[in-house]
Amino acid sequence: MQRPCAQIHPDGLPQWIKAQLIRLLDEAPDGVDWLHDIKFDGYRIHARLDRGKVRLLARTGLDWTNKCPMIAVAVSSLPLRQAYLDGELCGVRPDGTTSFSIMRNASDTATQMR
Repeated sequence: MQRPCAQIHPDGLPQWIKAQLIRLLDEAPDGVDWLHDIKFDGYRIHARLDRGKVRLLARTGLDWTNKCPMIAVAVSSLPLRQAYLDGELCGVRPDGTTSFSIMRNASDTATQMR
């Protein structure tokens, strides 16, 4: 069954959205109005998909598309016309834990991150 296609926003996608950053608290808030997620150790990345064209943007707006071409290809293959995704680009060890040093080393040596 095919899902109905969402309408493209008439104003188009924003070029960049400033990332909402975390705040350090002594304890997690309670209640049904709060969502929690796992803190992965990586780089905050926004993926902007507009009619097959992808840009990967750091939380400062810096374009990382050329650093992560395989991720850009994966985002472009999503069955969507437009999307603005917010996520974490992580290096993953064989045991499944994330490692910021994997990401930093790949970035420092100008290695393309996959």
